[in-house]
Amino acid sequence: MIEELKNTGFIVTERSERKELLSDFRDRYSNLPSDYQEFLQQFQTITNKSDNVWFNSIEDFNGESDSGFRWNEFEVMGLDALKDDEDACDMICQFWNNHIPILMSVKGEYQYLCIDLSPDNYGKIYYGVEPEFEESVVFVCGDFNQLLEMLASNEKEVILANFK
Repeated sequence: MIEELKNTGFIVTERSERKELLSDFRDRYSNLPSDYQEFLQQFQTITNKSDNVWFNSIEDFNGESDSGFRWNEFEVMGLDALKDDEDACDMICQFWNNHIPILMSVKGEYQYLCIDLSPDNYGKIYYGVEPEFEESVVFVCGDFNQLLEMLASNEKEVILANFK
């Protein structure tokens, strides 16, 4: 699937050796889908040509990338904005504990695609956008492999146009 992403214009730095996610991250997201874990082992970076759309990588999740944008930036932004509202902060944390952001965009509005890790919607892909990242969630597709196929094709999916 990496080759297909390259063919649609993504810039890919492939991974030459296996790398592990840090234990704190694995503890928080202990049930990542196996197809997504396998995908993470294939690259160090995947960005669009303008470098304003990117897949979060193991290096991002481990805090080892040189990106000025953290993998959980939208969660941090929400917590900072609502720091005086304990209930709202609890809701934000609960949301992000069940949704891992996998593809980020700062092309125009701040946007993301995530994998839902909750039992009822496990593996499904959702889209969110600022300003209330957790409340703007829209279903995109049934699983990560379907998302990759949609990105690799030139389907005119409105939401996905923001991630190319």
